[in-house]
Amino acid sequence: MPAVRATLLGAWTGTDPVSASRDLLNSLGAPHLPVLPELPARGPGSDAIGRTAALLEELAVDLQPHGWRLVPEPGMDHRRAVSALTTDSHALTDVAGESGIDVEDLLVRVSGPLTLAAELWLPGGERSLSDHGARRDVAQSLAAGLAAHVRAIRSQSGAGRLTVVLDEPRAAAVLSGALPTASGYRTVRSLPRSEVREAWTLVAQAVLDAGATGIVLAPDRAGAGEEWAWADLALLASEALLSSTQVPDEEQRTVALALPLVPLEGPGSDSSRWDIVAGWTEAGRDIVFRLPSVQTSQTSQASQSTKAVKPQPAAGNGHPYRGTGVRIARTWERIGLDPDLLGRLVLAAPDQSAATHLRANQTLASAVATAEELDRIRQDGGLG
Repeated sequence: MPAVRATLLGAWTGTDPVSASRDLLNSLGAPHLPVLPELPARGPGSDAIGRTAALLEELAVDLQPHGWRLVPEPGMDHRRAVSALTTDSHALTDVAGESGIDVEDLLVRVSGPLTLAAELWLPGGERSLSDHGARRDVAQSLAAGLAAHVRAIRSQSGAGRLTVVLDEPRAAAVLSGALPTASGYRTVRSLPRSEVREAWTLVAQAVLDAGATGIVLAPDRAGAGEEWAWADLALLASEALLSSTQVPDEEQRTVALALPLVPLEGPGSDSSRWDIVAGWTEAGRDIVFRLPSVQTSQTSQASQSTKAVKPQPAAGNGHPYRGTGVRIARTWERIGLDPDLLGRLVLAAPDQSAATHLRANQTLASAVATAEELDRIRQDGGLG
């Protein structure tokens, strides 16, 4: 069973890809999962949608006041997005080479086909999500472009194992028909689950065939009117990813689902999410726990204390996730899971794009320390 690992599931602070690569490679050494840096503070083209749109094959985009729009030919905005992504890739490779770091694992995050279709706009002014042909074109273009990106990243970095995260913050909204049209007076019709499953399978299969050794699906529930619960999203993700990993392969392919970490009981709890965790890990799949923001984490820890303790500023707290590993292990025991299955967990620090450099590094170091604490518990066979 592998060790409990840490990673970053989000963007990094600052605008310098060399500095970001150095931070992430140094903090997330083996067995943890370093990531290709994302630096949205650089401006348009470095945001999540622009960055993913830069990968699209035979589709071009430009940036309008309402967001990224599909256009016939690539212009300045498209070229800027492509350049930023290329710069990030080269910076990571250069830093690893200069530092003598062997990149055994690497994680690359992109927007998934649902979110991309929801956030890209047609020339006529509506979301591409509203047009069946546009949705199909976006999914197929993303699959082809991302496959090429996987091959290029593996070749440049020398990464032995590469994991791709399909980030789908709009998943529940798309499936529930909760996204507004351009006018704001109506919502875009919900997509049938069969079409969503096909889009996820298409992209997942393409990146695995291109040499990726792992796929993480990260759906989310983020707004009002989202009728799809976590259990529904997990089931659909399972259906989509299962068919992507059935072909025998020389390399073992890992499949993971990303979920926000919540308590089993008490404020903010969700026992159904722990049912999902149990089902996935016992089936031999991984779970990526999105750790809460530092402020949320400290507030939660304070509320669970028997004494009224005023939360300290995050910059003054070098280990904001202190105690999180033990709480996960206690929950693990309560729901009757084998301690060895803790090795199926990845603890992901949240987006750090708005943090100071000090706070971002403290948060990432705390996630690593928590993963290592939890792995010691796994090796000891539980809390005892």
